[in-house]
Amino acid sequence: DDPVMLSPAEPSLTLNDGRTIPQLAFGLYKVRPDDGECERVVLDAIRAGYRHFDTASFYGNEAALGRALKRSGLPREEYFVCTKVWNDAQRAGRGAVRNSFERSLADLDCLYVDLFLVHWPVPDCHVHTYKEMELLQKEGKVKSIGISNYSEEDYNELVASGIETIPAVNQMEVSPVMYRPETIRFFEDRGVRISASKAVHRGESFGREPIPALATKHSATPAQIMLRWGLQKGLILVTKTSSLERMQENRNVLGISLGCADIAILDGMTTEKEVKDRKDLEAKRKTQL
Repeated sequence: DDPVMLSPAEPSLTLNDGRTIPQLAFGLYKVRPDDGECERVVLDAIRAGYRHFDTASFYGNEAALGRALKRSGLPREEYFVCTKVWNDAQRAGRGAVRNSFERSLADLDCLYVDLFLVHWPVPDCHVHTYKEMELLQKEGKVKSIGISNYSEEDYNELVASGIETIPAVNQMEVSPVMYRPETIRFFEDRGVRISASKAVHRGESFGREPIPALATKHSATPAQIMLRWGLQKGLILVTKTSSLERMQENRNVLGISLGCADIAILDGMTTEKEVKDRKDLEAKRKTQL
């Protein structure tokens, strides 16, 4: 019951399992599930051209996303849906991981999800979580499986446990103000695509040079500069905004091209302290959340 505009050219990447993933994703973290807000935002995102939606059981809005996808009138295969299993289910064991997934699937009102991720590498739990996900993939309920917020050590532990399927994706915080090239290279060298959460750092760095100067130089917005940087790095980019106009801006990055010098300046923005603080926070979250 809502008119939907056709998507402009959609940049996409190929995953290690041969599947295609749209590079520009719309994230649903902290999008309110009640009062119709989430449905409105998703339908606007579809109008802007988004087809890849990134949610999680923890976000509480899978059902609202499912309703919006149905209302759009487009067939399910037009969409790429990613969700994640939360830490409480991991701690409760493989049966709880499966139950959590089945609940996500029912809430999304889908027959399958395109990508299912371990939300955090919970110590002593994430390996059995991933092995249950391998079974869900074999059953056809999940097309691709992956991980989120994994360090090199977490990944090595997972692989050493004897998994059959290399993760297709590791979703982690990446932007010009949280750039960890060695970590990114580690995963990419192993065929794991990087999905950048907080790809525009929630707008908190729009005023931080050189982003405004590059925006002026390229007649672009600060968000477009940050997204173009990620696009040229071959990252999957997860962004969120409740404004249709900004959604359209965030997708209108194909016409911008950053030169090598521009990229190098943006590459140098992240400080050692920022990397250390993020690492400390990640270590805390996988044990305390």
